Amino acid sequence: MFARKQLPFHGETLSLRPRTFHPEAMTAKAIKAAFPHTVPILAGFLFLGLTYGILMNVSGFPWYYPTIMALTIFAGSVEFLTVSWLLSPFNPLQAFLLTLMVNARHIFYGISMLDRYKEVKGLKRLYLIFGMCDESFSINYTTDAPEGIDKGDFMTAVTILNRFYWVAGSTLGGIFGSVLTFNTRGLEFVLTSMFVVIFLEQWLKQRNRSSAWIGFLVSAACLVLFGADKFIIPTMIGILGVLTLLREPISRSGRLMMTVTQQFLTIAAVALATILTRFLPFLVFRSDRPTPKYIQYLGKHLPLSVFALLIVYCLRNVEFTGGTFGVPELIGIAVTIALHLWKRQMILSIAGGTLIYMIIVQVVFA
Repeated sequence: MFARKQLPFHGETLSLRPRTFHPEAMTAKAIKAAFPHTVPILAGFLFLGLTYGILMNVSGFPWYYPTIMALTIFAGSVEFLTVSWLLSPFNPLQAFLLTLMVNARHIFYGISMLDRYKEVKGLKRLYLIFGMCDESFSINYTTDAPEGIDKGDFMTAVTILNRFYWVAGSTLGGIFGSVLTFNTRGLEFVLTSMFVVIFLEQWLKQRNRSSAWIGFLVSAACLVLFGADKFIIPTMIGILGVLTLLREPISRSGRLMMTVTQQFLTIAAVALATILTRFLPFLVFRSDRPTPKYIQYLGKHLPLSVFALLIVYCLRNVEFTGGTFGVPELIGIAVTIALHLWKRQMILSIAGGTLIYMIIVQVVFA
């Protein structure tokens, strides 16, 4: 089709034959460049993914459930929450709305990445948006592609690797969870430990912590008024209402209860809400216009309230007036807080708090 033509060029021969590009080689080169930046994520995702897969398995779900959820949702904290939702009465609206609030931070990640994703086109851009978890955002936002590596290829490689780590960990946990022989009683406390750690990170970043107390007080009040099974939606409405009313002052200062169809509808609702939070800023906002101040305000104060709500949600069935009087949970939380304030290492804090809780419920309160 193309005739081969040669021209002299500084004593050499210059061919005008079109160059052949090899996407596979470009992708491999980008993955090789991105891998060192994702090694810390590899360790964390394998640990949490394995824990999540094991928790799903010991909760009574087939091994492939965590794999499906990791592929479609790809949002670790929400996937842990989904375990408890799948063990509760069918309520996809609650799952959808709470996922929107928990993952609302993705909207602000998207706003921050409007410029960086501007030059990336086609399916690659869609995949970058879909896979924009906390860890991928932090690397792609702060790290420039090495010389000779296309920026879009580098960011895509980071996103592919992080997603692979999470899916692999979740799948392995789901498979090997069925052959574990040690006592896994108390493993569900990993969810409480994780939200305590995330809450602490938000707390330590904020100077004005009013939104934390709003989250705890509104959650506790709604828990008393509406009960453990129905307090989430009233709490979300209450938190948004109180934050909106106080905008100016704050600114200044074990048994499956669903059918398989209902389970997959709940998973779909969580996945849809997660995807919505990631794509919404690219559909609504433009990189050449400032973000509305109310959106900036919610982005700053809503996460702390939401994670306060999630801690209350994890403790909603604890009997503080009888039984163990909440002693194992309070000790587990105290250990998690102490470890995190000491080392600021998420895996150590979550694992330490969960392990202490498991020992207490299996040995002291057996």
